[in-house]
This record gives sequence, structure tokens and C-alpha cells, in this order.
Amino acid sequence: MSGMAEALSSAVRSVAKDWKKAKIAAGRSERVSHYRLASMRSYSNRVTIREVAFEVMEAAYQKASGDGRYPANARQIYYAARPAILAKADADSLDSQYFTQTLLKEYMERRRPGWDVVFDARGHFTEPHTEETIGLGGIEVRNYIAGFNQVIEEKPELDISRRVEATSPGLRYGGVLFIEKEGFDPILKAAKIAERFDLAITSTKGMPVSAACDLLGGLARTVYVLHDFDKAGFSMVRALRRGTRGSRGHAANVVDLGLRLADIEGLEREPVTYSQEVDPTCNLRESGATQEEIDVLVHDAGCKTWDGERVELNAMMSDEFLAWLEEKLVAHGVAKLQPADDVLAAAYRRARYVMEVETRLQALREELEGNTIEVPGDLADSVRALLVEHPTLSWDEAVYRIADDQQGDEDEEDEEAEGAKPTAKRDIGMVRTNDTSIFDQRVTIPKAAKRIIVARVEAGEAVAQVAADYGVTRQRIEQIVKQAKARAKKLGGEA
Repeated sequence: MSGMAEALSSAVRSVAKDWKKAKIAAGRSERVSHYRLASMRSYSNRVTIREVAFEVMEAAYQKASGDGRYPANARQIYYAARPAILAKADADSLDSQYFTQTLLKEYMERRRPGWDVVFDARGHFTEPHTEETIGLGGIEVRNYIAGFNQVIEEKPELDISRRVEATSPGLRYGGVLFIEKEGFDPILKAAKIAERFDLAITSTKGMPVSAACDLLGGLARTVYVLHDFDKAGFSMVRALRRGTRGSRGHAANVVDLGLRLADIEGLEREPVTYSQEVDPTCNLRESGATQEEIDVLVHDAGCKTWDGERVELNAMMSDEFLAWLEEKLVAHGVAKLQPADDVLAAAYRRARYVMEVETRLQALREELEGNTIEVPGDLADSVRALLVEHPTLSWDEAVYRIADDQQGDEDEEDEEAEGAKPTAKRDIGMVRTNDTSIFDQRVTIPKAAKRIIVARVEAGEAVAQVAADYGVTRQRIEQIVKQAKARAKKLGGEA
């Protein structure tokens, strides 16, 4: 039997199997009841969850994203689509994992709608040397790839940052917004919540660990907490206020923004079951939930099981969430940060200094604009040798070191030429005698010899002996060592 025939045969058997069962159950009369026949016909007309999901997905995304104005995370789309799917598919429940990880992803792969959907990052990716780290989520990866650029800007803009380098929370943010969900970061970024309210933003997966509690307590800033309306959300607020068992610092000053009972009106609730030894109402009461809130979260008890309802932050669509959050922040007096007068005065003086430096840099750029720079013929070999000697360097750091050495040699030659008498310079390639009459700055010392000089002095050898060996003054040796140390300090490496 061919593949096509086998497929058709399989399809027929699948469609007819319910009819065959009904005929067998009908007995000898070989008649199927009208009720059973109507039931079979009704079942055959029912649509699947997948079919309905694909039908309502566009409208659900538009609702979740505020008609495309903001990113929408996958669970927001799930909440927007769930009521229509349950109604049209005549289903009792819709698994969120099945929707977000299967149906939504399949829809986006097939239809390619170009939506800005946020999926939780599953891991991270870190570059060497720069240590830039991105989360392995859709938006993070797309933005990272979009920033690829193989072109090296040979004459980069050397602007000094106009922003004050903050070494204290009091110079950069007035409070911290702690959110239970990581998927809201792109939405908050699109609305510029951090910049408009001068808030640092942090989130965790699950309950906050000791390090998070120590950080928030050590900042001495008010922490505004967003959480789901459920047992875990109330427990999270309690942990931030009291710290964990491993916390070492002071507890944070916590303001609970919600979700609380007044916030969930009109939002879709979902059932929850607690399977545990202890009545969950005890923990909820200790975590600050009111009796009215407990009555919603826990309202039916069984044998070591309790049923209730919960509401996620994701039940709000992006524009609805942002409007609610801004109202909360304003109500709690969260405003732009302005430090003390002495800090403002220091920042003003810095700004004037930066302006003067930028003016002079611009003049220097214009002066150097037409300069051509000769590239050493052995550059590749030099980079390769330096990476062997210093394997932790990146290739571009190696290039910079080579250029810096070359620049240092040229600067020294210029200094020697300016102070030299009109006599020929002499290369020193052998050990000199102690004839001090010939120790002067006219002697040219090769780059390789300079490295040997630095190594000998750093090993503790007398400067006078090194100077005598190379036929130069003691001051010259000290100058070479000083310049080598300065370059090493600037590059953050060895001489």
C-alpha cells in the first residue's frame, strides 16, 4: 500500500471509530439511538482549542500590547485570549504552558506577525573581555544581534560623559521598584518608568534570596514592591521586610504597591489549590493579608487541601498595567531625584570643566583629521607574540599595547632630538664601559633593550650598573622605568 493510501485509510478509521463503537453498543437491533447520533454529530462540529487560539490570537495580542504601543509578555496574551478560547472551545481550562510555549510560538512561527512578544529569558550569554551579558530571551537576543557591527571606527569620538559617575544611590535614584515578574522589564523600559521616576528596577525568580535582601537593605532607599495577588506574593513582601535567615544587613523599608484586594476588581481570577500540612491562612495572616483578602485566596478546605483564587499581574494588559502603576507611584509621592545644594554645585563645576575639555578635544580632532598613520609591517606577528605572552589579553588590547609602545618610542626620540647637540646618535647594541664622559641622552636604546632594562631594575639590580652597561645616565634609566610603569598603569597590565 502506498503512503497516500495508508494515510487515507488511517484517516477513515479515525473518523469512523466512534460510529463503530456506537453500532456495537446498539446490539442486535443494529440501530443507533437518536440521542447518541445527535451527540456524535454535535461532537464532530466542536472546534479544538488550537483552532480557537489561532482565531483569537491577533485580537489577544492587540489587547495585551495596547494596540501594539508596548511590548506584551506571553502570559499577558494568554490572559487576554483565555476567556474567548474557553467559551468557543467549550473547555473547562486552558494550560498556560501549553498556550505560551506551544500555541503562541507555533502561531508566530507560521504567521510571522512581527509582534513584540516577551518570553522569559532562559539563561544568559556573556562576552569575553567586555563582560557584556544578555538574557536568552527574544527581545534581548534580537537587540543584541541588531547591534552587530564589524566596522572599526578608526577616529572615534572621545567624548567625556556628561552624566556624573554615581558612586552612591543618592546620586542616581531615589527608590527601588521591585517586581515579582521579570517579563515586565521591556514594558517598563518602553514607558521609561525608571527615568521618569528615578527608580532602580529589580526582579527575582521566586522568593528573594539573602543577597537581594542585603542589597535592598544596604541601599537605604524605599523599596516599592509589585506582586501577584496570591500566597507567594504576600510571602515575598514579608521576606523583603524581615529579611531571610541568611540576611546580614538591615531590612529594607518596603512599600507594598499591590496587588491587593482593591486592585483586582475586574481582573480575571484563576483557581488555586494548596496541598500542604498547615492551613495557608496562617501564613497569609502573618504576611499582612487582611481577612477579606484571605477569604478570596482561601475559601474551601478539604483533607490537607485548600482551594481558593489568585490574580496575576499579567492579568492586566500593558497599557492598563502602566496606568495603574503610575497612579500608585504618584499616590506614594515618588518623584524625580534632586540631591543637596553642594552636590549640585560640584556637578555644575564638573559640567563647565567637561565643556572646556570637549572644546579643546574638538580643536585637536580638527588638527589630526588629515594625519595618516603608518601601520607596522610586522603588526600581525607582534599581536600573535603578545597574545602568547599574555593569553588573557584580547586582540584589540594587544594592538593598543603595541601602538602605545611605538608612541612611547617616538615621543622619546622627539625629546632626544630636541635636546641633542649636533652630533650623530649612536645605537647601543653591546655592553658599555664605565666611561662616564659618553653617558648622555644622544644614545638611542632599542625597544627590546628597554624591556630588559625595566626587568633588571624591577629585579633589584642597581640603576647605576644598568646605566653603565648601556652607556647612558642614571637619570635616563630612571626615565625609561618611569615611562614603562606609567604605560602599564594606563593599560591595566604589566610593563
